[in-house]
Parts: sequence; C-alpha cells; structure tokens
Amino acid sequence: MNDGNGIKVRIFDLSKGLIEYEHIKVIRIISKDYNLLIMQDYLPIIGEIDGSVDIKNEEVELNYKNIKAFYMNSGNVFNLMIKEGN
Repeated sequence: MNDGNGIKVRIFDLSKGLIEYEHIKVIRIISKDYNLLIMQDYLPIIGEIDGSVDIKNEEVELNYKNIKAFYMNSGNVFNLMIKEGN
C-alpha cells in the first residue's frame, strides 16, 4: 500500500534494475489495443503494453516509448516490468 498521497511507481527492467517513484499523479498507457489514464484510487488492473507509458507528477516526467511490458496496479502501487524497449 501507499501513504495515500498519489501513486507509488515501481519500474523494473534488466538494464537499470528496480527504480521507485513516490507521489505520482498520473500514468498514461497507450498500447496498440487501448489507452488508459491511471490516477490515485484507480481500480486494480493487470495487463500487457505494446506501446508507450508516461508517468508524471510535479517533479517527475518519464516517457517510455515503443516498449513491450507488463503492468499491475493495485492499492495505489503501479508496477511496470519492461521486457523490450528503451
């Protein structure tokens, strides 16, 4: 669980390992089959991405383009496991 102030994001890829961010306000997923906008208290969801992910708050703006990854969102914790991409 998170502290109730935004979303905790955990990103894992083989080149950089595990990176964590706190207090994220919005996560945008653009995949070949769907678009999602995930915000605090979003419903639990799991899926696969073939596209891009944008992660933003006041201090952080991450853009992952042309990736293949798996994600899970539950209890205001978003996990992204990148298998191919930048």
